[in-house]
Amino acid sequence: MSTPPASDAVTRHYQQGDLRRKIDEALDRLYPDQNPLTTDHLRAVDEFHIGGHAATRQIAEHLELQPGLRVLDAGSGLGGPARHLAQQADVDVTGVDLTAEYVAVARWLTDRVGLSDRAHFLQGDVSALPFPGASFDRAWMLHVGMNVKDKSRLFTEIGRVLTDGGLFIVYDVMLTGDPSLVSYPVPWASEPGHSFLARAEEYRSLLRGAGFEMVAEHDRRGQGVQSLRDLSGADAHHPDRASAPGGLPASVNVAMGSDGPIKIANVVQNMEQGLLAPTEMVCRLR
Repeated sequence: MSTPPASDAVTRHYQQGDLRRKIDEALDRLYPDQNPLTTDHLRAVDEFHIGGHAATRQIAEHLELQPGLRVLDAGSGLGGPARHLAQQADVDVTGVDLTAEYVAVARWLTDRVGLSDRAHFLQGDVSALPFPGASFDRAWMLHVGMNVKDKSRLFTEIGRVLTDGGLFIVYDVMLTGDPSLVSYPVPWASEPGHSFLARAEEYRSLLRGAGFEMVAEHDRRGQGVQSLRDLSGADAHHPDRASAPGGLPASVNVAMGSDGPIKIANVVQNMEQGLLAPTEMVCRLR
């Protein structure tokens, strides 16, 4: 019997089947009678990479955006970072994600906040992008590489669709210790066989092999641990951080499922033990 492709395992990990209903109910609880919703309201449910919206803003500054630029969000999830770029920088953003349910929810949320003309979402494999060469001026991926086994192919594809001199930012959780000691489940994988962690030096080598030059690199471990600890300390005094059983905001459990508290606790433990570090790499296509 043949082994199912890794993409099938990734889809099964993220697919919930009723995510739109759960998010709708969470938004109703957090913001009753709020109409229309804004991107500020959606931050409670649509950004769950380490550091959340604060990390999105910080990383976006390194994209050197100008109005009208075309931006690729590779592995766009529920679309929060893409909507931030579209609204704040007046750029045209296209998000691609493997999970069809995430794409559907991203489109729905984008329509609800009136950004469908500037933020678009497609279902697809980021390692086989459905675009001609030089389609984008900028690209980024936030916590995506941990789900991609063939990163060489991924980075080559990003380079193919970028214009010469285009910036590409990677923000991934990278391996810094013994992989056999990493505790699971984590937000991107339920078990080690579905997690494709790599060290920063491997990322650098593969990015250079795909035609990128390194501009800057930032280890975000300290910020990451603090942000997750802050998240776990959320309370009902903050309407966008209404606490749920397990010490996490209800909105995080919507995105990550009922075992969200376990996943977050494991990530914090893995980082504090020196096994993992969220790392940002800024690259430019030569």
